[in-house]
Amino acid sequence: MAESTLFERVEADMMSARKAKEQAALDALSLLKSEVSRAAKEPGSKGLRDELVIQILRKELKKREEAAEQYSAAGRKESAQRETDQAKVLQRYLPTQLSDAELESELRAVIAEVKPSGVKDFGAVMKAATARLAGRTESGRIAATARRLLA
Repeated sequence: MAESTLFERVEADMMSARKAKEQAALDALSLLKSEVSRAAKEPGSKGLRDELVIQILRKELKKREEAAEQYSAAGRKESAQRETDQAKVLQRYLPTQLSDAELESELRAVIAEVKPSGVKDFGAVMKAATARLAGRTESGRIAATARRLLA
């Protein structure tokens, strides 16, 4: 049996959440599904690929975390908890993040392949590293570690 895509997993889990009446999961997954579907229809999109789902997941997770902080600051505990619950649901679909040691090891391998001649080749290192590490860590972490290793 072929392995299902991340989008198919989200759809199946959304149906399960609907049957189990898990409102936080249903809300989070319904919104994620609609955002991914919308993004997949945009010009230049390559369809419902896992990379697109992960990209949208990160964006939606960040929105939930920021909203929870704002609700907490405003004293709206119930709303903050709802956003936190939805963020926890979304977090389950992201691949495990690389540790700092794993990231550094991967970047050293990329640097060995690219053979940069200093910090001026940072762009080439980032291009190769981003392609290799897509979905496993944020680009900000890649950039910071790459700068440190190239210095």
